[in-house]
Amino acid sequence: MATTTTDLQAQIDALNRKLDFIVEELAHQKRHRLEMEDLKEDLTLVGKDLYRTAVEELEEVSEHVKPGDLVYLFKKLLRNANNLARLFDQLESLRDLMEDLKPIGKDVYATALVKLDELDRQGYFELARHAKGMADDAVATLIEEDLEQLRENVPRLIRWAKSVTQPGTLQALETLVVALARGEASPRQEMSLFQLFREMNTPEARRGMVALLEFIKGLGAAQGAPGPSKDSRTAQEKED
Repeated sequence: MATTTTDLQAQIDALNRKLDFIVEELAHQKRHRLEMEDLKEDLTLVGKDLYRTAVEELEEVSEHVKPGDLVYLFKKLLRNANNLARLFDQLESLRDLMEDLKPIGKDVYATALVKLDELDRQGYFELARHAKGMADDAVATLIEEDLEQLRENVPRLIRWAKSVTQPGTLQALETLVVALARGEASPRQEMSLFQLFREMNTPEARRGMVALLEFIKGLGAAQGAPGPSKDSRTAQEKED
């Protein structure tokens, strides 16, 4: 009899545990249901707001967009799905390329900064600033007639530059500069007429006087000769 009572009590305890588990599961299910209902209400409110906003936004473009346009756009996207995929692949490749070029770009940037600093210390930027100032002054003072004359005389300036850069001309200019420097550096002293004639009779002085005479003759010939006509200048410019 005692054994039967013990078994009955054990069964009752097991049944109570099962009931407790069922009650707990029912409570959990109730909480879950309430949470889902709250979520549903929130989503419903959000959906209504989105729908209302979409309607308001679409009303602004309703005059410009038709349902057929949306269908056409959707078909267009479907037909170009492969092209879009390739485009995305290219964008990814470009992104990888940019990542690879970042270290190189940093090196180039650092090198450029060093070079610019070197140019600044050497005075190139100061020279450019003064050159810009001179260019501004030239633009402010030159008029249209001056620019027209400059344009017409450009071929002559080019020919003059070519002649100046010839070895013989450069040597003559260098000789002239050296002679002027020697004359400036020589001590000033009084010379008698006899000493002056004696110095003029030296080979160096005679060669210098011949060169000076040729220069004066060439200068006089250039001043006395008539200027070239416009047609001859045009023909000479074409030849150059």
